[in-house]
Amino acid sequence: MATARRKTAGTRASAAAKTESILGTGALRFDVYEENSGRHRWRLATSDGRDLATSCESFATRADAQRAAGEDRD
Repeated sequence: MATARRKTAGTRASAAAKTESILGTGALRFDVYEENSGRHRWRLATSDGRDLATSCESFATRADAQRAAGEDRD
């Protein structure tokens, strides 16, 4: 079983350029980001950049990922 690599500052900076925060809830926020494949996912992250949850599926458009993040929040 492979483990995820730890994100470096450079990786976070490049990911942040492609990430759009769609909801800020105090110390938590939902972000939508684009994968290398061009598909989109959402994630729930803390203010210091730690991921708490990510979407299991990827979405064809940013709007679809945003819609799914809103549905999962309920």
